[in-house]
Amino acid sequence: MNKISAVIPTLNRPVDLALAVTSVLEQKHLPDELIIVDQSVDERSYIAVERLYKNFDVTPELIYLHEPEVSGLIEAKQRGVEVAKGDIISFLEDDVVLHQQYFENAISIFKNNQKMIGCCGVVSNVHSGTLYEYLFKLFHRGIFYDPRLNAGKNRNCQGSGVLLVSRYLSGGISCYRKKVFEKVNFDMVNDFFMLEDIDFSTRAADFFGDEYFLISTNMCLDHNMSPINRARLKDRWQRKLREYITFYKKHSDKPWSSVNLIWLLIGMLGESIISSVLSKNIGPLMGTMVGLYDGIRKKVII
Repeated sequence: MNKISAVIPTLNRPVDLALAVTSVLEQKHLPDELIIVDQSVDERSYIAVERLYKNFDVTPELIYLHEPEVSGLIEAKQRGVEVAKGDIISFLEDDVVLHQQYFENAISIFKNNQKMIGCCGVVSNVHSGTLYEYLFKLFHRGIFYDPRLNAGKNRNCQGSGVLLVSRYLSGGISCYRKKVFEKVNFDMVNDFFMLEDIDFSTRAADFFGDEYFLISTNMCLDHNMSPINRARLKDRWQRKLREYITFYKKHSDKPWSSVNLIWLLIGMLGESIISSVLSKNIGPLMGTMVGLYDGIRKKVII
């Protein structure tokens, strides 16, 4: 039977982390170990988790790495991989709440699909409008094609769910066989954050084959989007534009990638204008323009 290691990177979110860990400990099928990589300076998060563990009779082994010197999400995930003993590594965010069947369904999916290497679930409390979905699908083409939107609409958290092939796996709701990290490394050098997950899963799919990476519509969680550590509108849009261009530069050898990028940038510019008007904040448009400049200038290490 596959052993599963759950990894939660965290930074200065003790209240959110406590809710996330509680949802892990209330699972019908517990992971074999819970690895928390805490980058906070203080010990509030550690104290909160320690108290929680005392309230449950049966718990996964806790590996708590309180390492403020760890810098950023990707390095924290790498630390989790380094110490994980499970055959399957599950990455979670510190502001999520899992449905009770999350790990039960994850284990079942890997057991019944022995060739599958990576899988992600769906977020159950995010709902996109019809116009947004149409425009998203219109402008995300080629190397930017993203089936996760359709998967979320077809979620079936209480049922058997369906599996959809996808090169794009969401990082904070994903599971991988540990062997994938023997062949594919996290990108630690190109300053990814928002797109670190799809960059990793895309490179993994390039190496192993698309058919081994799937989205399951019955691996469900709520993402509560903690306001702590969230960048301002301008900064978010700036980072998003820069990272999309960085992603393109890393995958520019694929057919029609330049056309895909230009088309996507047109769509993102339009979206930023609409967002600025609706929010009465020039931040999205300013961030888009600065991010475009940053992305074009950025030298990418392959």
